[in-house]
Amino acid sequence: MPRYSALDRFTIKAATKVAELVMAPANRREVFDQFVMTVTAVTELSDHMRRVTFHAPEFASFAVTGPDEYFGLLMATGRELVMPADDRINVRTSLRAMPEDVRPDLRWYTVRAHRTDVAEIDVDFVVHGDAGPGTRWARRAVAGDKAGFRAGGSAYRPPSDGSVLLAADETALPALAAIVEVETRPLQVFVEVPDESYRVDLEAEWVFRGDAEPGSAVLKAIQDKALSGVDYAWACGESALATGVRRHLVKDRGVDRKAIMFSGYWKVGSARF
Repeated sequence: MPRYSALDRFTIKAATKVAELVMAPANRREVFDQFVMTVTAVTELSDHMRRVTFHAPEFASFAVTGPDEYFGLLMATGRELVMPADDRINVRTSLRAMPEDVRPDLRWYTVRAHRTDVAEIDVDFVVHGDAGPGTRWARRAVAGDKAGFRAGGSAYRPPSDGSVLLAADETALPALAAIVEVETRPLQVFVEVPDESYRVDLEAEWVFRGDAEPGSAVLKAIQDKALSGVDYAWACGESALATGVRRHLVKDRGVDRKAIMFSGYWKVGSARF
């Protein structure tokens, strides 16, 4: 088990407290497992979705914190995968301390399924072109490839009852699907994707943005909808989608900002590290 410094622990706790002043609390973990995993299967789910199955002995005892569990995927940039030090809570700090020629790329993904009996996880990648290191890696992945796993946490933490609204774009579809699978209450679900080809078998109000700005189509759909109250909301995807939905719910619908979890998975023109 890693022994994190007192400064690291204080920094994380302080950041958590600040975040909970402006949004719904997330699910946190105390220890951030880190290890190497191996690709055991690759499945084409659609023209835009590729499922990669990973195996590692550590998955037999790993525990997710929520349905939208996310993790850091560490991808080799050289011939061999070199893992960062695991004695820092903030993996980005560990990566910055590594020599550039061996420093792996880091991107964050959802654990779509976790099978402790066979020590495996499934990860669904939205692939469209070679937009970034994660997409490039996923498009080329084959059985036997190695990648690093760095535990994260999960964001979905609604109250035990009440009305829930979910808003997502194509990058948040794996997390959204995982949430819908475990929820038993009625949900108000809105999904924005580029076009019909991105649509999956998930009950929701689907909107297609075409050439419009990301987040604009789903925001209009929510604005135009007569919602049956919102006691908790989860809005994830492009940064403008997440912040736009949150702003509308707080200012126009009177939803408590501490009842809304929002996260910008990506931002137009920027890479998320």
